[in-house]
Amino acid sequence: MLVVVVIFIIIGSSGSKNNTNNTGATQSQNNVPSAPAIKVGASELYADYKANQVSADTKYKGKTIEVSGTINSIGKDILDTPYVSLNAGDILSTVQCMFDKSDSAQLASLAKDTRITLSGKVRGEVIMNVLLDNCSIVK
Repeated sequence: MLVVVVIFIIIGSSGSKNNTNNTGATQSQNNVPSAPAIKVGASELYADYKANQVSADTKYKGKTIEVSGTINSIGKDILDTPYVSLNAGDILSTVQCMFDKSDSAQLASLAKDTRITLSGKVRGEVIMNVLLDNCSIVK
């Protein structure tokens, strides 16, 4: 019984040391400035994915970009998540920028066929669209 208690004490104290180290590492990572957003046109972004998805994923996926283009549509997906789609030079395909539901009022003021710049994190190509998450309006 005493051996079991000693083992729990050892495990507990080693676990608290690891938490201290992880906290320090997290604080260091938070102080690292983020890379500037890649600026690209919607047509160029889509063309890069159409030409070579593997190469485009290496260049864009998981990165924050600023994408400029003309609004094709403003709507909500099946989960009621608002989005703005930008023309990508192909009649069937778009760059689709997903927004938080709290951004709905801001998106309500947008109009189709107007030029816009959006910022978001590239998810990659899904079906025939390039998707961006956590989007916001730049201008």
